[in-house]
Amino acid sequence: MSTVENTVPITVTGDNIEVTDSLVDYVNTKLERPLGKLRSNGVIKDCTVHLIVNKNPKVENAHRIEVNLSMVGTTVHSGVESPNMYTSIDNVVERLSRKLIKYKERRLQGWHGGKSMSEDMFEALDSLEVESEEAAEDEFTDPEAPEVTKVRSFDLSNPISMEEAIFALDYVDHDFYVYRDDKSNEVNVVYKRNAGGIGLVEPEQ
Repeated sequence: MSTVENTVPITVTGDNIEVTDSLVDYVNTKLERPLGKLRSNGVIKDCTVHLIVNKNPKVENAHRIEVNLSMVGTTVHSGVESPNMYTSIDNVVERLSRKLIKYKERRLQGWHGGKSMSEDMFEALDSLEVESEEAAEDEFTDPEAPEVTKVRSFDLSNPISMEEAIFALDYVDHDFYVYRDDKSNEVNVVYKRNAGGIGLVEPEQ
């Protein structure tokens, strides 16, 4: 793991891959563009990167990177897979930038902590550029592994509204979001329905 002075460090871990110093340095260098200023002004509370290599020779895009950001008011997740880990790292930057732009737009509308944001934070979000319109497939599944292969973490310490949870579906690479409702204080789930629209799962009363 490598760190940058006065910023939230990027924690890099891996499955079926040796996480070398050069690989960690490459991750830090690439993520510096979308995350550099945000990591130093308190917007990002935690940043983890997980590198995964699928050893199944039938899987073409076997090199996957997953980036998880714990941010003020929400959680952002981006995952990309390709035949090469360095390519996956390159491609995740544009996807992450796209999600952070949505986060900025929602902040300006009054969500995720309100319209108020520091000048440094606004400039950091405003400088993000999406370099490509194409994105890799969202989810990776291992057909030969029936056991749990992935764990999702959600911040349930701070209740949010259902509307904010629906917005947060744009910040993750899966079709559901777990949150603590600000009215009931219960844990709910919003999800994208196959037939279209948004579904809500809540505890029985």
